Amino acid sequence: MGGIIKEFFFAKEESREMKIVFLYRYISLIFTSFFFIIGNNISTFHSKIFIVLCISLGSMILTYLYKKNQNSSKYISILVFIEAIGSSFVLLPSGGFNSPYLLYFINTILIAALKLDRKHCWINSSIYLLASIGNIYLFVDKGNKSLFEIIAKQPNIILSVLLITAAIGLLSKFTKILQSESEKLIELNNQLVIANKKTNEAMEQIMSLYQAVGSLSDQRDRSEIIKLIVNCTKEITRSDTVFFNNILDEENKIIIEGNEDVSQFMKNKLRHEISVRWNSIYNSESPVDIIVADKRFTMVIVRSTYNNYGILGIETTGYKEDIISKQNIDQLVFLAQLSSIVIERSHLEEVNERLLVTEEQNRIADEIHDSILQKLFGMSCGIFALIKNLEKSNINEIKEGLNNIRNSTNNVMRELRFTIYGMSWKKDGVNTFEVDIMNYIKEIQRLNNVNITFKIKGNHELLSTREKKAVYRMICEGIGNGLRHGNANNVDITLYIKSKYKLLKIIDDGKGFDLNGIRKEKENGLGLRNIQNLTYSLNGEIDIYSEIGTGTSIEVKIPNIIQRIEKGEVV
Repeated sequence: MGGIIKEFFFAKEESREMKIVFLYRYISLIFTSFFFIIGNNISTFHSKIFIVLCISLGSMILTYLYKKNQNSSKYISILVFIEAIGSSFVLLPSGGFNSPYLLYFINTILIAALKLDRKHCWINSSIYLLASIGNIYLFVDKGNKSLFEIIAKQPNIILSVLLITAAIGLLSKFTKILQSESEKLIELNNQLVIANKKTNEAMEQIMSLYQAVGSLSDQRDRSEIIKLIVNCTKEITRSDTVFFNNILDEENKIIIEGNEDVSQFMKNKLRHEISVRWNSIYNSESPVDIIVADKRFTMVIVRSTYNNYGILGIETTGYKEDIISKQNIDQLVFLAQLSSIVIERSHLEEVNERLLVTEEQNRIADEIHDSILQKLFGMSCGIFALIKNLEKSNINEIKEGLNNIRNSTNNVMRELRFTIYGMSWKKDGVNTFEVDIMNYIKEIQRLNNVNITFKIKGNHELLSTREKKAVYRMICEGIGNGLRHGNANNVDITLYIKSKYKLLKIIDDGKGFDLNGIRKEKENGLGLRNIQNLTYSLNGEIDIYSEIGTGTSIEVKIPNIIQRIEKGEVV
């Protein structure tokens, strides 16, 4: 009894609709009992109190059982049947069809409508009417009137029961429709929240990727560019598996990245399916879906105006109509377009560098032929004349001739140096490498109100053009990471150029991060990954030190590699 009362007053977690139904049960019990007690009927006051207590106890027990078994349609239908029969017997001691408890049957109809269906509502009403009429016929009139006379005498009551049942059934249907729509809206809202979060993350990743386009084009190995594209795509779309089918490769290689090591079987299946569907993929302007090993992949061809480079694809889950799926596909299309720009730019950079080298070679050859060779020829003639007249000349004439040759040699060396400096970052006596970095730093300081220092210790001419471009990109990425992710106020950058190696240090006083946690989760940001890729492209080493609350330190060490001068190469 104590458990029933506790359950009655302290309900378990239940739906909003069930709470309303149970509240109605309590209110209807109170009101009908009140009008039964004050009503004019044959029962005495004490018998009324006893009847009310019995009905209340029965209602409490049934309410407890409804709550206990609210997830079981089978038990609910049994309880509804029992309560319908019980409600008909309540009419006997409380006044028959004139009893205030006559409309208490609405409670059972509500339960049936909410937990079962409209069919059970009508079955429940029919049982209640038949049982009530039968009880009155057997126990009240005791056969003095026929069943037809009893029914004909109470048309309004029977009509009320039928109309109330129909109204509750329709309202129940409407409520279930609203509940279904509400669940859909909740699901859509959850998807929107997730999509909004992913959009914010994707925007940050895309901003980093946009900054990385320059560093991508510096890569000379196209497979490294593709690996970086695949990693960026996986980071942005959060897909379990991402692949790039390099159709320009003779072996038609597939570079694939997944949460776990992807088997060779999966790569072969992907390659086969792509070859089978190639025509539809090639001619399609929109993403194409394929099924491989019970997994669905969405693919987009990576192409420029005049060339096809490969196919970028991701594993997709859920339905195409889902907000998150649509967002992932839109991101895939954008990344495919960006990838084509990156690969094409890399190719154009290679062509451009070859053209620049050729142009510089021609320029140097022209300058050497037009100026320096003529002076060297003049020096050769002077030396020949000096040797020819050596026996006839005195010591002063020989000294004067040698001094003239020395001065001419110095002039030729100076002109040759200026000619070679035409290929370097140093022009008109200005170190453009350092100036470009300082201009970038000044712009960042102006926009972000931070303190950034930059120092070069050593001769920057020991850096090759490729190393200078890489170092410039590393500095940009390091500053961007410190400000955007670390909220740093101070960034110190030092470039040490020594005979055996170059060392770049970027230190900020930002909030730092858990380096071990990031390494375990393998979720380096694109900024750090770009610095790593640039370092590895120069055969260098990188060390990152960071702790939460202590800032971040990045050290990049690039070895000096003495390369053999190939024939025709300009130094």
